[in-house]
Amino acid sequence: MEENKSLSFDQLPSAVGELLTKVNTMMTRLDDIGQRIGNAPSENDHVLMDIREASAFVRKKVSSLYAYTSERRIPFYKRGNTLYFFKDQLIKWIEAGGSWDKPYESTQEEQADFEAHLAMLQKSKKNKPASMKRVKGEKNPDGEEWHDG
Repeated sequence: MEENKSLSFDQLPSAVGELLTKVNTMMTRLDDIGQRIGNAPSENDHVLMDIREASAFVRKKVSSLYAYTSERRIPFYKRGNTLYFFKDQLIKWIEAGGSWDKPYESTQEEQADFEAHLAMLQKSKKNKPASMKRVKGEKNPDGEEWHDG
């Protein structure tokens, strides 16, 4: 299709066909680029985050996330006094408009997945190197016993 040429009524069907072909080609290319960039959640998005990381990810204040968890409006897990979030669940929460029609309850599968993920993290937790461990009765560089506290 030439750019500076006026079209006659008889040429319109072929011009529209050519335009549709070009649009379809561009849409296919954009889809390919989007997949390469990674618009869709992937397995790498199943990452455990603490409240500060989740706060930065969803761009909400930490205090807001505490309020959402107390109202059970956001997917979370609690172990002791620590709150945990999975990135892929937060993505789903955002896609749902940042709210749930009903309070969020984790499924048994999600809870089991959380337990397994936490156990894996605990196994990989590194202890202090032996050089940093204090032995009872050991003296500090000043010749005094170590005092914790």
